[in-house]
Amino acid sequence: MALNNKLDCTNCQTLGLSVFCTLTREEVEQLNNYKSSFHVKKGQLIFYEESEPPGLYCVHRGKVKVFKTTNEGNIQILRLAKDGDIIGYRSLLAGEQYRAAAEAIEDSQICLIPKHYIFELLNKNIHLSLKIMENFARELKTAEKKNVDLLHKTSKERLAESLLLLRDTFGVNERGFINVVLNREDIANITGMATETVVRCLREWNEVGVIDLDKKLIKITNTKQLLDIANLKD
Repeated sequence: MALNNKLDCTNCQTLGLSVFCTLTREEVEQLNNYKSSFHVKKGQLIFYEESEPPGLYCVHRGKVKVFKTTNEGNIQILRLAKDGDIIGYRSLLAGEQYRAAAEAIEDSQICLIPKHYIFELLNKNIHLSLKIMENFARELKTAEKKNVDLLHKTSKERLAESLLLLRDTFGVNERGFINVVLNREDIANITGMATETVVRCLREWNEVGVIDLDKKLIKITNTKQLLDIANLKD
């Protein structure tokens, strides 16, 4: 990771998207003094499983996957993070080593707020504490739903729902394609499917006009039909 201290929190447009939107002007200025920023290239790890949290990471710009390696050596993607999202905070607050790793899935800029200052902020800013609690509650709800879906939904239903969620999370580019580049293995690791099954389903849906494929990019061309496949209501 290449150090980059040019990012200024006081002029940061991403700040309003993050849990730090609750900070006062004075707290933002202090945050700017304490934080460090890094440029992370696509494929680079931000933190490792079983390493000690040095502080709280915030995605200033870019996209990151948080994943865990199973005992069998398989990858399970736990969540995807975008501009303004915080990562690695649960292990930090629990005072334990990271239980997952984080990797940039595109060139990204990451900010790191050191541990001592985060705890100082949490002690004096109840609104920040509540925001982080809300963040944790949302992630827990998503994780619980994912576990239920693995038990009760078919692989096609999970894949269709995941594509809709990716579009809702990252939006679309000027051509209408979901604004995140994931290979088929990454999609399989999100949905708990075999890569071959993902490839086959995407090809089938492309042929019947539910989606449009352009290499790793995916466009949802028939939302209603994909909702039907996902067994979701519009």
